Amino acid sequence: MKNIYAAMILFALVGLLSMFNSTAQEYETWRFINIPDYHNAEGFSKNSPERAKRIADQTEQFKQMKERHGGELIIMPGDCNGGHWYRQKYLKPFKSNPEYKDFSTKQVILESSRLCYGGLWDIVHDGGYEHFLMAVGDHELGDNPWKKGSEVSKHISTFRQGFANTFTLDENGQSRFNENIGNAMPRPIGTVYEHTSNAVQYKNVLFVTLDMFRFDDKDKNLGSQGVINGDIDGEHMQWFESVLSEAQHISSIKHIVVQSHLPIIYPVRKYASSGMLVDKKESEKILNVLRKYKVDLYLAGEVHMNTVTRDAKSDLIQLVGRGNNLSNHTAVDVVQDKLLLNTYHENGEKLGRLTIDKSSDNKVIEGTGLLTPITPNGLQIHWSFDEQLDKSNYKSSVEGTFPQKGKHNPLLATIKHPGVYINDGGFNTDYSLICADVKQAKGVLGQAAQIEESSSLFVLPMGPMGEGYKRTLSCWVKTTAHGRRLILNSGSYWGQGQFFNLSINEGNLEVALRPEIVASTINQQINNGEWHCLTVVMPHDDAVLGELKLYIDGQLVNDKQCNNPDIKVNTSQASWMAIATQVETYKTDLAKTMNMQDYVGLLDDFNIWTRALSNDEVLQLYTEGLKGISALDIEKR
Repeated sequence: MKNIYAAMILFALVGLLSMFNSTAQEYETWRFINIPDYHNAEGFSKNSPERAKRIADQTEQFKQMKERHGGELIIMPGDCNGGHWYRQKYLKPFKSNPEYKDFSTKQVILESSRLCYGGLWDIVHDGGYEHFLMAVGDHELGDNPWKKGSEVSKHISTFRQGFANTFTLDENGQSRFNENIGNAMPRPIGTVYEHTSNAVQYKNVLFVTLDMFRFDDKDKNLGSQGVINGDIDGEHMQWFESVLSEAQHISSIKHIVVQSHLPIIYPVRKYASSGMLVDKKESEKILNVLRKYKVDLYLAGEVHMNTVTRDAKSDLIQLVGRGNNLSNHTAVDVVQDKLLLNTYHENGEKLGRLTIDKSSDNKVIEGTGLLTPITPNGLQIHWSFDEQLDKSNYKSSVEGTFPQKGKHNPLLATIKHPGVYINDGGFNTDYSLICADVKQAKGVLGQAAQIEESSSLFVLPMGPMGEGYKRTLSCWVKTTAHGRRLILNSGSYWGQGQFFNLSINEGNLEVALRPEIVASTINQQINNGEWHCLTVVMPHDDAVLGELKLYIDGQLVNDKQCNNPDIKVNTSQASWMAIATQVETYKTDLAKTMNMQDYVGLLDDFNIWTRALSNDEVLQLYTEGLKGISALDIEKR
């Protein structure tokens, strides 16, 4: 691989023209539009009679967005399609076209790329947007995971080539990204990312697009996703740093925006997604670069919901957005010393606003609605059960109304006359419990949910717990039920991965990661008809089962037993949550494998933190709870 800095000098001599204007003039307010996970371009990938109509229809959607919201540049942080173009289910019908019958898999991928990405390019530009910056997502690489020896792992370079042929190369095969950023190259020449990562100054903003899918070799596993990992390293990282470093000395650059597909800062809201993030071991390394060079805004996608996070160690803002066939989008107004973000639902409703104000020495960041920054280690779930709403008083930011039945909402089809218990924790009302056949009764703190055998309670989005991140779960229970009783079910939609389930087993507090991976207290009597506060703490990242702390009424229970205590907690990133509810699509039949029945009794003040509470904090939950003070009240203090 050629030396990246030698290539930098050579490239500077080429002097090719850029497609973007990077003069030093001051600009009045202008706007760009952020649409991650568009996905709807998959319909362009087959040369069928329906393709032209699809393009015409979606062009009209972009024209309508242009008319309503304006903007002159589109940012799309990955996943514009399905991308399963190597699979037999795709190859067979594709090659039924006589024009393609003798195509190899590589040729099919390249032709599908041409049709898919060419269609997307046309609808964006014909819709009225002159400039378009697209990042690689997992679907642009055939979709995760990429296990060593799998068919998809053999075609990664072909997928990248197909992407580049439309988005970064012109009709002559020359890069569209030709203008250096100071003395830094506009792309990492000499690496496998030279046509999928790039940097460009547009007016007063430096945009850096990163291919965050590290790939060393098809036979080298890099992490849980296989031969690809969420990371940027080596000469790719050196190039990235060189661009950001040079930007510090260019007076016409007032803001730095980086886009890539994968979220870096955990946790994020998720909906119908595999939930892939930048590798946990590599995230701090990447964040340190963003911090060092004062990046203003990091745009990501992948998880199909909106989450804003302010980095705990800097003023960096991570915006993980939702696009999904223009169901949501974020308009970013660029002012000389401010970035003003507004996220809209396709029905026109404003979902949130975020202001990044750099007009003084101390940057001011303020958000409302869905763009209110979450606290990464905060209380994300708080179900008080104090009030049950009718569905007419509740709507989701995803669907814009009360959620409809669909394959990503499996439990909705099973209930009639649903109600809603609001989540007023950091993950907001989208994480409310939709419920049926649940009454209310006097709780230890206000009202409690009275749960019967027929009750159903569930959340439509995924998370917040994931992988081996630390966490705390807490709730109040009052029950006399015997047997093994399921309180929290966090089964995965996408496969047989670990869950993180909370139950009571003949009066003992129990946590299960799989049917055979279980920790439980011994000789307790939680099911004695009295109120008890149950708390489970995962004390640090990458803890093993045996390290989980189990508390009853604020006291750590040391007398416990574990099956497979040395197994690491590795909760599926795509875990749904349900309360006292089992469903087939959660993949594991708990009734059959664990003789699990649903919890029956009263449940109050259920909480999930994405941090580990201390012994004193757990005791406070109990003592303050007896006084009627909820976990949310304590958190606000």
